[in-house]
Amino acid sequence: MHISLSTFHILDEGLFPRATQQIAILCWLLLSFGGFCPVASAQSQETDAKAADYSKEPYVLERISTKFVFENDGTYSGETSARVRVQSQAGVQQSGVLNFPYASGTSTMDIAYVRVIKPDNRVVETPAENVLDMPTEVTRQAPFYSDLKEKQVAVKGLEVGDTIEYQYRMAVNKPLDPGQFWFAFNFFQQGICLQENLQISVPRSRYVMVKSPKLEPTTAEQGAYRVYSWKTANLKSAAGKKDAKSADPDEAGHPSIQLTTFHDWNEVGQWFRSLAAPRAVPTPPILAKADALTRNAKTETEKIQAIYDYVSTKFRYIGISLGIGRYQPHAAEDVLSNDYGDCKDKHTLFASLLAAEKIKAYPALISSTGKIDPEVPSPLQFDHVITAVPKDDGFLFLDTTPEVAPFGYLVGSLRGKEALVIPDNSPATLVKTPEGLPFKPFFNFQANGTLDDAGTFEGKMQMSMRGDAELVYRLAFRQVGQAQWKDVTQQISSGLGFGGTVSEVTAASPEATDVPFHVEYAYSRKEYGDWANRSIV
Repeated sequence: MHISLSTFHILDEGLFPRATQQIAILCWLLLSFGGFCPVASAQSQETDAKAADYSKEPYVLERISTKFVFENDGTYSGETSARVRVQSQAGVQQSGVLNFPYASGTSTMDIAYVRVIKPDNRVVETPAENVLDMPTEVTRQAPFYSDLKEKQVAVKGLEVGDTIEYQYRMAVNKPLDPGQFWFAFNFFQQGICLQENLQISVPRSRYVMVKSPKLEPTTAEQGAYRVYSWKTANLKSAAGKKDAKSADPDEAGHPSIQLTTFHDWNEVGQWFRSLAAPRAVPTPPILAKADALTRNAKTETEKIQAIYDYVSTKFRYIGISLGIGRYQPHAAEDVLSNDYGDCKDKHTLFASLLAAEKIKAYPALISSTGKIDPEVPSPLQFDHVITAVPKDDGFLFLDTTPEVAPFGYLVGSLRGKEALVIPDNSPATLVKTPEGLPFKPFFNFQANGTLDDAGTFEGKMQMSMRGDAELVYRLAFRQVGQAQWKDVTQQISSGLGFGGTVSEVTAASPEATDVPFHVEYAYSRKEYGDWANRSIV
């Protein structure tokens, strides 16, 4: 149920829609950075559990116990055992198929047992043939970008009133950075959990930062290991938390527990640079393409913009988060020939083309889901890669993944965020991205028309825009193609509160991002307003 994010290289769905999270007991929590349950004493938790009525919950997680053991070489293993009481048909639906994700390229996953305990204590074991090893949904969408797989278990004989017991074991046998490890964990928050125990063992002879701000662990020395232990519970249902608001929503997005062996952010940056920099070295095809793109550019800024427009609009973005799709990008020349890539691939091609023109550009790791915790230098805090171009005393931040975003534009989830900028020959540092846009945003709407004696309004509508709405409109018109522009505009018109019909739609090229996006269309509405009563509302 609780999966190490580092195990599965997880981070971004990032900028655009993430893989769907399942609500099952063993739901895929890889992308879930929910808040913490209120921490109370064990005695008060037990008292609350006895007094509370959980009969209306689809399931109750009676107990879950997880242990992880980390080694000096960066490998580690884990074991999770749990017992779940299923109380309704909804609980059967949510728990009937269990999913255990793992990164097949670096780790293994074994299901020790899944069994159902009947009310009369009969035991129904789920046989091994009910366990399927299959690619996850995100991997099926982009098979060359992720090694994420899952063990899928169809639970045998499950009915309302039964209890499920399960145990699984995972092992990371190929560390992402030999000699280093990092990890994040979230306590269960998706329903009632009467008891949750977590134990993490790390080598006592080396530096390991462990941060657990809401729940203090107990520690013990056991042979060569330092053992951290936590005990908690979640006694408030997810429905009861809907109206609860964190004083700091960004803090609420931090994992319950984080640990890392990196001493500082520069160590994280140098590790990522060792993976990315060799892939961005210009090759003859890159040099030739850069020369062609910048042939008519007169200034360095014009060169940067010409290359930005090319990488943004001509290369399809595959929305695989940093981590899900590995940490190392494909070589720039491969991306050039593929015509697609994820965030780090598009940055790598962009940086390589700029390097061909003697223009510096650095990777900048950033989170699209919340503010990072600057006290914990861990790659798991980032889910996206953008580009930082040195400019004056700072950086020009550019993101090629939206495909049709204007030059210098960052989506709202990336603005005002700390990004880890990784220069070639100086320490990696956290730098804050701009709070605002590089231009003044606006949305202009103009309607010119006539109302005839029958109450029919005929008009010509025009929209011109710059800013966040502009990107949404550009993407909508680009994704459907010109043949369906009328359908898109009809939906837009209805969303703006106009109940008539549209026709004769014309729009600027979605790829022409150097000018505001402009749409025009004819509009017709019979019995405009309350025409039957000769009234216009």
